Amino acid sequence: VRTGNKPGLPIQFNENDLELHLLEGTTSCALCILVDMSGSMMRYGRFLAAKKVAMALTALVRQRFPQDTVDIVGFYSTSAVVPEQRLPLLMPKPVSTHAYEIEVHIPRAQAGRTHQHFTNLQLGMQMGRRILNARPAEQKQMFIITDGQPTAHTDGDILHLLYPPRRETALATLREALSCSRAGIRVASFALVEDYWDMEWVEFIDQLTRLCRGVGFYCTGDNLAGCVMESYLSGKKSKTFIA
Repeated sequence: VRTGNKPGLPIQFNENDLELHLLEGTTSCALCILVDMSGSMMRYGRFLAAKKVAMALTALVRQRFPQDTVDIVGFYSTSAVVPEQRLPLLMPKPVSTHAYEIEVHIPRAQAGRTHQHFTNLQLGMQMGRRILNARPAEQKQMFIITDGQPTAHTDGDILHLLYPPRRETALATLREALSCSRAGIRVASFALVEDYWDMEWVEFIDQLTRLCRGVGFYCTGDNLAGCVMESYLSGKKSKTFIA
């Protein structure tokens, strides 16, 4: 109905006059996998399982989610970025001492001169955080694959290797976990537990998980792949557009 050049009221329309466009997509994700390279990872085939999972997840991202990125960091007494092409030949650090109690304080620049088989999760997370901060992805995830409590940390330019594990190492690692959380990084921890005596250290993973509001998995090497893949896929939030 029109009155002059202006439409009149009420306007008549039905369902044939409406058109709905629904588009679904997946947000881009930057993933950093932290692989424990300490000496204990050689036991029970843990390191082989972790390496296989890292390779499989990298292949999955390359094939199905090309908009995502994957970086790999190995952590031991220090930490290092692991190029993708070197991953198949990667090995944990050999145990260089079986002393009951170890306390080493050394300048970080001289870290290569001392034991390499300790667990420095603090430096691993710090390196992972810096890598993810440089990625422009909408979502950022950090996966930690480890089999024990951290036994190394840095304070300024000094590297501390402490066994049995000390409270100061745990606190330094938890502070870095909090920095990751504040940077908007979702942290998932995969604790490899084959022995009952290993259960004593899972409290640390519980603390880390609660502090950074992440997720924690307790599994053996043979079911690590399912836990990692499920966590990655479920963590990729979808987005919907209605036009």
